[in-house]
Formats: sequence, structure tokens, C-alpha cells
Amino acid sequence: MRFFAGSPSIPDLLLDRRDEGRVVFLCGAGVSVNAGMPGFIDLTRHVVETLDPPDDSPITKAFAPHLEDGDSPKVPLDQIYNLLQQQYDREKVDQLVAGRLEKPARMTVPSREHDIIRRISSDIHGKPQIVTTNFDRLFETDSEDACHVPPALPNLSLGMPITGISYLHGRLPEASTHHRYPFVLGSADFGRAYLAEGWATRFVRELLAEYTVVLVGYQAEDPPINYLLQGLNHDGQSDRTKLFAFDKGCPETIEAKWKSLGVTPIAYPKHAVLWKTLEAWAERADDSQGWRDDVIAKTASDPKTLEPFERGQVAHLLRTTAGAQSFVSADPKPHPEWICVLDANSRMAEPSSAYGDGDTFDPLEHYGLDDDPPRPRPKESGLQTGGGHKDFKNFLEWNRNDDNPTWAHRLTGMPAEGSEPVPRRLLQFIHWIGESLDSPVMAWWAARQKGLHPRLLHAIRLRLGSDADLHPKARTVWNLIVERQSDSRQRSLSESRDWHRLEGRVAKEGWTAAVLREFTAVTKPMIKYSPSIVSSKSKPPQSTWEEVECREIADFEVTFPERHGVPIDVPDEMLFSVVNILQQGFLEASGLLDETGNTYVGKMTCYPDRDVDGDQYEDFHQNVYWFIKLFERLAAYAPRKASALSRTWPASDRVFFGKFRLYAANKPELFTAEEAYRLVEELDVESFWHDDYRRELLFLIADRWNDFSPEQKEAISKRILEGTEHLKRPEHMSAEQFKTYMAHGVLERGRWLQKQGCDWPVGQAEQLDQIAQSIPGWSDESAEKATILPGIKVGTVVRNEDPADIIDLPISEIIDKAVMLSKDGFDNLLAPRRPFVGLVKTDPRRALAALTARSRIGQYKDTEPFWSSLIEN
Repeated sequence: MRFFAGSPSIPDLLLDRRDEGRVVFLCGAGVSVNAGMPGFIDLTRHVVETLDPPDDSPITKAFAPHLEDGDSPKVPLDQIYNLLQQQYDREKVDQLVAGRLEKPARMTVPSREHDIIRRISSDIHGKPQIVTTNFDRLFETDSEDACHVPPALPNLSLGMPITGISYLHGRLPEASTHHRYPFVLGSADFGRAYLAEGWATRFVRELLAEYTVVLVGYQAEDPPINYLLQGLNHDGQSDRTKLFAFDKGCPETIEAKWKSLGVTPIAYPKHAVLWKTLEAWAERADDSQGWRDDVIAKTASDPKTLEPFERGQVAHLLRTTAGAQSFVSADPKPHPEWICVLDANSRMAEPSSAYGDGDTFDPLEHYGLDDDPPRPRPKESGLQTGGGHKDFKNFLEWNRNDDNPTWAHRLTGMPAEGSEPVPRRLLQFIHWIGESLDSPVMAWWAARQKGLHPRLLHAIRLRLGSDADLHPKARTVWNLIVERQSDSRQRSLSESRDWHRLEGRVAKEGWTAAVLREFTAVTKPMIKYSPSIVSSKSKPPQSTWEEVECREIADFEVTFPERHGVPIDVPDEMLFSVVNILQQGFLEASGLLDETGNTYVGKMTCYPDRDVDGDQYEDFHQNVYWFIKLFERLAAYAPRKASALSRTWPASDRVFFGKFRLYAANKPELFTAEEAYRLVEELDVESFWHDDYRRELLFLIADRWNDFSPEQKEAISKRILEGTEHLKRPEHMSAEQFKTYMAHGVLERGRWLQKQGCDWPVGQAEQLDQIAQSIPGWSDESAEKATILPGIKVGTVVRNEDPADIIDLPISEIIDKAVMLSKDGFDNLLAPRRPFVGLVKTDPRRALAALTARSRIGQYKDTEPFWSSLIEN
């Protein structure tokens, strides 16, 4: 987490342990340098210059490289001090060091840096927990501070507290005393402290066992750190989560320097940024609740308007139960788009744009956190069990701060579905989501999840049942989401397993009441949805329920479970029960289609083997065809039951039962001719002329034409002829276009019936002829396709360039005929006709003459395939 833009990211683990009073700061010379004290080199220079060894002395030669710029090899300073201690009196060296480190007279208050460290390192009682290798007493600002000097350092293994300031390498004595504590300066001193006597090593080892240690003011090559950490990490197995170090430089370089020492480094760009960051951390430590309140207040804002570090601060709090509780209880309520920040999959989603919108939305830019890594490549997605990427924190799954509901790990005594125990932190988010159903953003997010926890679904159901003011559109969408998420059949391979299990039960048990109940459950229609194709895949809707369209939330569809080729044997005596169950499924599917606003189910037909060009492939229709076959068997086995069942079908349903009724009325054993006629007569004008009804209606009229009375035939013919007088004109059509469109519809239906042998009354037949003569270019061949149902055709596309149909025509008629024949349609997908291309190749002079005769190309409409073929050649 960062405290401001550009600051180093403080690991959440470190912040948590500091809040628990489990963090100790180990401070080096860099801290005191910022307060005006000399660094280790300046201190050594002071001692060397004061003692003034000869120019040819080993001391002078060893120290000289430290006074020069460059990367030449240097003798470690601890070895130089060892030479000084050997050449001069140890006490004299210590006195020179002490004199140089005396607190300047001008320093009457603690330095900013020392004050910051004291505030951050304080325990839950406000007492500092500091260990330092510095000798100065700048951390001592309170007379009550406990001071520990070697070798009398706290014995942590015996439970002694670390409270106060522990001087690991010795402490500057009080000015009024003559007693001198020996400083750890030379290599011999370090050897005694860390090896021979080992009290420093033991202390630090115990410190790391009980606390998390943060190094400030050190570099990886400093002698104290090298001695200490190399000894502790001799086997390379040190716990890097217990030891952190701030260091200046780029993250990659800093990581390489500290990794071998068993330390987790925190890189920062410059010292000013470090201390500004630590100061912000100290302010957080001074008033933790106030800092939390300020951060939680930001959740009322759209997260897209905040900086990544600000979103990171919010996310940092939401890792804990207390933070999640503050988030959920915030007033005003958190902005719903925070769900996109909490969900790793939403943050790392690929950039996208809405249909027809040139602006690209990058969720990582608008929802990303300050410590999010770059978006992974697809092949490196590294998806985890809970979703998201291994390096992207997902705040909607269990984390190490959560309690573990162990009572869930049992085989008995479990609560009912919807009351499963979850960590208390996640329970807060469940409450928040349940209270946010009035937001299209939350529905958009939920519709993109592969599975919602039963407890969350339970919360959504409760809100749907208790909130009378919820927008009707929101209620509809959420009900669809809950129904989809609650349907276990939509899990991987579940459909196939259900059908195979049903097949086995039928074979072993027969069609018992229990098997019929399972059959009902297995065959129920299902809600499915996918990301909307009209809105951005990664940007939630920005409008209210009043303004948003359901398809901006998701593309909803209704399907029936695929049978996967599993055979289910239905004996004759069970036909009525099975057909009745299936028809109930169609009734439910019709209602679901109405809810989703998607009533298109493709070219569904009750005659899958009649006038079909190509293969029918849609899984949705397989249930329809199975139902038709079973109903046909029922009609033959028990016509009275089949008739009674079909008479219950709702006439108002145009998706399924409108066609089913026309299909059933075509069976003389179920409906008399009078009843069939009445069914046709009672069709409203929209249904009578709707293309989806055309096949079933024309088949019924043609198949039962001879059963109708002359008056009924005349009424049917008249209704077809008068179609233009009753059908409402679509807004996108002009009156002339609509008249032509309806004339084609009348001719297609009328001519098709005549071709089937339906003898129209003389007067109506003459009217039909007159309409045909009034339509330029009309051919009765078009009527032959009135009932053709196109399917899937598979084959090789071979262009037909045979000019036989135009080569002998008069020059003035060639172009018109070629244009007509070149129009692409479903019936010639595999063999598109291009006769004029053939004419160009066979008789180019005649082709040129035809073009010259009709040179005004712009007068032609809908001739793109024809002219494209000419351009190609």
C-alpha cells in the first residue's frame, strides 16, 4: 500500500504486524545522518585525522580509498577501526567517537526522523520499540524510556519485552559520567559480539522469532548488516516475511542486493520520499481510527476518479473484518463500482469498447491498485481457484486475515443451503452486495461470475422479497441471475450426467413417480447469459435502472438441456405424463423468454422433416422435435387424451404453442375440419401474417383444404387477399414499400396453396392473378419457397457461370435477366450464379452490346452481387 503517489509500497503484512505491536525498527547510521550526525565514514575520518597516523601507516593507506570517488576496492571500516585500536589505546578511540557523537547544543528537540521512528515503532501502549546500532542517544526523548545496552540486552526468550531503545553496539554515555561502555567498532568487536560471545546474534535471532524487524538507515554492504545477516541466513532459509529493509534505488537492483541476505527490501527513489512516506505512516499510527475514517470516506466516490494509491488504501482496509465492517456501514454508502476494484478478474480484464464506440476502456487503469502488477499475457494468466491472477489480490476470496469456519468441515450437522458459514469479512461484502441490488453495476458484475456463493444468493433472495421499492427491471434481472446461478445443471458436464442418471433410473425403476419428478427437473428450461455484445465487456453500465437496457447487463437466453444423444425409452402408457411434463417446460420457457425480452428462438418448426433445405442443428429445437414425435405417438395411441391436452395450449403464446396448435389442428383424429377452420379464423392479423407461423399455417390449410366447405375456402382466400388492409405498416417502410411487400406476401401464400392443388374460388383466383401482373419481375417460382425452412449446408462453393439462360435473349433484356439470376440466396450458397461473367467469356461482343444498351448503371437497385462479379473479372 502507498500513502501517496510515488511513495514506496509498504507490504500489508508489515502494516498489520505494526498495528499489532509486533514490529521493531532496527536503525542504522542513515537515520542519524539525516539528523545532522556523521556517517560511519565521516566518524572514521574524524578519528583518523585526530590521531594523525603517519602517511606510510597501514591505517592511512587502508583509509585513503574511502576519501576518493570511484569504485576501487576498499578495506572495510571495521578492519580500519581494528587497526586503530591496535595502534592506539582502545579507550582513546572510544573517547574520540563519543566526542564526535555528542548531541549538538542546538538540538533541543528530537529530530524529525527520530520522532517519526519513535511514533511508528510504538507498541499498543505508545512506548517505542527500537533497536539501533548507532551509539548516539537521539532516540531518547522521554526520561522514562527504558535503555538497554550490551551485553544486558532483553532476554526475549524469557518473555522480556523489547520496549524502549536497545543499543545493539553500545551507547554513548551520559556527559556527567566517566563510565564508558565499549563500542562495537572494530572487526574484533564484531567477532566477539556475533561469533565468540554471540550475544548480538542470539538477541537478533530471538528478536526475529518474536517480532518483525524493519531495517532503516542501512545499506546491504554495511559491516553490521553483513555480519548479522550472513550469520542468520547461512543456510539460505531465513523467513523473509520477518525482516524488511528500506533501501534507495530501483526495485530490481535493491531486490538483488538483499535477497541473498534473507531480507525483503522496500525500494524508494530518494531519501525525501522515504521520510515523507514514514511520516505518513506515523500519522496513521498516531490516529489509526481517524486515518481509517478518512480512507473509508473515499468509498463514496466513484473509484475511477481516485488515484491507484487511494484505491490501494481502501483495499488495504478491506483485507480485514474491521475494515470491511467500516466499508459496509459507511454513510453515504460505498459507490457500487468498488466491486470492480475488489474483484481481481474485473481489474485485470482486457481493455474493451462498446459496440460502435471508439473509446477503449482499460479496467486496470480505472480500477487498478498501486501494487497491482502489469496485466499478464493470456498464456500466463495463472488463474487461481478463487479466480484472478496469482499476483492480483482478490478481496472477494479467503485471505490470511480471515477466520476459518472450521465447523464447515464436517459431514453432518450442516445448515441448509444459503446459510453456509463464511469468514466474517466476506459476510460483510455479502451484506453490501445484497443491499446494492438497486445498482445496474452490481447486476452487471454478478452476471459475469461463474458461480455465486449460496450465502450470497440467499442474501439476494431476501432483498428481492423484502424491498417493495426495487425497480421492476432490477427485480427481473436479479431474478434471472439468481435462477441461473441456482441451477446446478449448468455446471461442467452436469447436463450429461443428469441424462445418463435418468436413463439408468428408467431402466432399473421404470417410470415411477420419483422418476417422473427427476424427469421434470432434468427437462426444465434453463436461463443462460453471456457478456453483452452491445456494451463494453470490461466497463459496467453508467446509467440507472430507469435508463439502462437489460441487454447492457448481459445477453440473456433461454435454452433446454442438451440430451447428449442419451436415449430415453417412453412406453405408450407413459406418453401422456411425459408429454404433459414437456409441455409444462415450454410454458415455463415462454415465460422466461418474455422476461428476458428475447422471444426469438430461431426457425423452430413442428415439421422438421418437411420442406427443409439443409440440416437442422440448433440444440434448442431438439427438445421441440422430441416433443412433436412423442405427441404424434400420443395422438395415435390415445387421440382423445392428445386432443384434450392440445386444447389447453394457450392461444396467446406465439413462441411455442401458437405453432403447436396449428400443428395439432392438422390431425383429423384430433380436430374436425370445422374446429381447424375456426382456429385459422381466430388467428389475429399479426399471427396470420407472421413469417414464424407461415409454415404451420400453410401446411394446415393445404392438408385440410378438401375438408373445408366452399364457404370456408372462400373466407380463407379472401383473408389472404385482404392482408394489406389490416396489417399495421412498420415505421421503417414507406406506404409504397409496404404495399409491394404485402403483395409479395399475398402472392407467395396464394400461389403456394394453388400449387398444392388448393382450388381457389374463381373470383379470388382472378384477383390473385391481377396482383401477380401488377408486380414487376414477379415469378411464380418464388412461391415454391414459401414453406422452405433453410438449414445448414456443407460443401464447396463453386461459381456457376453458365450463360445459357441469357445468351439468346434480346440485347435489351440481357442485363435485367442477369441481375435477377445473380442475386445470392440461401438456395444457391454453394453455387452462386454469375451468367453474365460466362457471357463475357463466351461472347464478349454480345456482353459489351448489352452493357452499352443499358449504360446507366446507377438506375439499378440491389445489384451488388452482379456488378461485383463484373469488377472481379
